[in-house]
Amino acid sequence: FGSSLGSSSCTLPAQSWNTDMVRSHRIAASVVASLTLVPVPRRRPACCAEPPGGQRKLSYYGSYASDRFRGGIGNRVGVDESRSKELPGSGVVRAAVFSETHDRLRDWATAENWRQATEIHKAAYFTRTENPLQEAVVEHIRQHYKSSAHVSREPVQMALFRLEDVSSFKERCQKATVSRLPEIVHGVFDEKSEKCIVDFANKRLGGGWLSYGCVQEEIMFIQRFDYGAICARSLLEMPDPSAEPLASPFSMHPNEAWLLRGAPSYAELGWYGRPPKNAMERVKLLDPAEDQATMPTVVAIDAIKANFETYEREHLEMMLVKAYTGFVAAREDPDLGGQDLIATGSWGCGAFYNSEPVMFAVQVLAANAAGVRLTYHVLGDGRALAPAVALLEEALVKKLSVAETLDLVAARCAEDPDWRTKFKPLKSSM
Repeated sequence: FGSSLGSSSCTLPAQSWNTDMVRSHRIAASVVASLTLVPVPRRRPACCAEPPGGQRKLSYYGSYASDRFRGGIGNRVGVDESRSKELPGSGVVRAAVFSETHDRLRDWATAENWRQATEIHKAAYFTRTENPLQEAVVEHIRQHYKSSAHVSREPVQMALFRLEDVSSFKERCQKATVSRLPEIVHGVFDEKSEKCIVDFANKRLGGGWLSYGCVQEEIMFIQRFDYGAICARSLLEMPDPSAEPLASPFSMHPNEAWLLRGAPSYAELGWYGRPPKNAMERVKLLDPAEDQATMPTVVAIDAIKANFETYEREHLEMMLVKAYTGFVAAREDPDLGGQDLIATGSWGCGAFYNSEPVMFAVQVLAANAAGVRLTYHVLGDGRALAPAVALLEEALVKKLSVAETLDLVAARCAEDPDWRTKFKPLKSSM
């Protein structure tokens, strides 16, 4: 890319925002509408019976359907797709690349700019609560970032990918067999040795990193400060999203994923979750030059937030599309890809209520369709994965295709309580 791309985080005219919104929503709708790979003739449980008058419409963001963004991301602005690039044979296109120098991001990250971005972030997107201690931690690291003399050897890059050709995706799923299962390891990612890792992302990249929430994605965007800076800057370069339902460029629809690279670590946070009272004492400031050669490529994919107990086949297909899009981008993009081993884990299995066996199976199927290998990290004893491992081993022995194995997963979800989500209607409504 080099200097030919420059900084892509520009504000587009109003007409371009609407064009991007309509095009993306039409593509997403067409993907969801035509996804069925191999129909599964089975009786639907009574709790999942179709309503009178036709088929029920499922949404990737059903749990947010009543918000002012109507369950999606809103009208995304600031994405120039004039230089989109197909990944041949995959059905996926690289829609846009944002490339920026570290020096320009550091120059932008003044105290006043950061304060304004934080206020917009809280007013428009993460409105439920705030955590002053987390904001203080971020400000502490921002000062370190601003004062650093680090000179980066490569730009910070964030690329948006989208599944557009459903027929190519179907063909891959029907032809690719389950031939590889992941290596399962205990513990968190080793970002010094693992060259490509999954960001269990929010539909808005970074999640609540500016104000509250300190889990995997937020920690990444705080520690790898360039990612946070490029997203924060976009909030000041777009119309006010608290006044109208707009999304920054760094967001994604259900059939999209992001690749990120070029951001070394400036800090290490010594906790996971809500910052403790002694959070400042547990922040370790780092020299980013020491991570220049080891910083991984990041695959950012957001999971369904379950507001249902039993997975429908459509839920599984939508998540398969999401993971496949990210994995195939990491492997096949000629400029940002080249990765054939990806580290992942329990995607969406915490606050998003997803099932460990289901999310393990979906990611394994996506990896086999995309032609990548997985290292799967678990934090417990891994026993929750046993039903999925057994199912996938059966598929491997029988040389079943990805599509055929998805049939097995769908049937298991309909019949076996161990394959249901963690969503509890009574508890969630309290």
